[in-house]
Amino acid sequence: MRKVLILEDFRDAQVWLTKAVLLAFPGAEIACCRTLESAIEWIDHNSADLCLVDLKLPDGSGLEFILHCRKIRSPAYQVVTTIYDDDAHIFPAMQAGARGYLLKDEPQSTIAGALESALNGGGPPLSSKVTQQMMRHFQKNAFLANTTNATGPDASCDLSPREQETLAIIARGHTVARTAELMGVSYHTAARHVKNLYGKLGISGRAEAVSEAIRLGLYNPNS
Repeated sequence: MRKVLILEDFRDAQVWLTKAVLLAFPGAEIACCRTLESAIEWIDHNSADLCLVDLKLPDGSGLEFILHCRKIRSPAYQVVTTIYDDDAHIFPAMQAGARGYLLKDEPQSTIAGALESALNGGGPPLSSKVTQQMMRHFQKNAFLANTTNATGPDASCDLSPREQETLAIIARGHTVARTAELMGVSYHTAARHVKNLYGKLGISGRAEAVSEAIRLGLYNPNS
């Protein structure tokens, strides 16, 4: 049985997300909080497998909750559930430690499928609009970089060919074990590649890995 916390201040949205969670995990134990303060108090005294976190709360930002969970080393899988699909919201959420970003205008079945896949070792739960926005962001930045006189090396130069291959594979949603199998290496070797590339890129989660893979041209989610 999954244990899920929904941090959402609107009652109707709580009900809607609860139904999506139960589609993904029938019989899940679900708790709902409507304020940042109550959610922090809850996570300090309870454990969760999954947290669905709204960004705009009556007493603060959902990002503060995600950062608090990192501070207390909560094992909960943090996924932002929001209506905002712009850079100003997406990238701060990823930097805070969110492992997924889903838009509440998606069908419940889509939300449920993304959550079920993620918690069973699949790819990060990202709405298609969010993935497209991330691609536009990185494509724009790549264009601007190519039209400047900057002479610094591309970040991909810091990654070894094996690390680039690893990044491309995990961006497609594969687990470390499956990555090792596809690369023909041991689990520990694949895990070392993941650790090294995360360190070089300054990232800490799979969603950020997807962003970096897109930015470096190693993964195209539309292909």
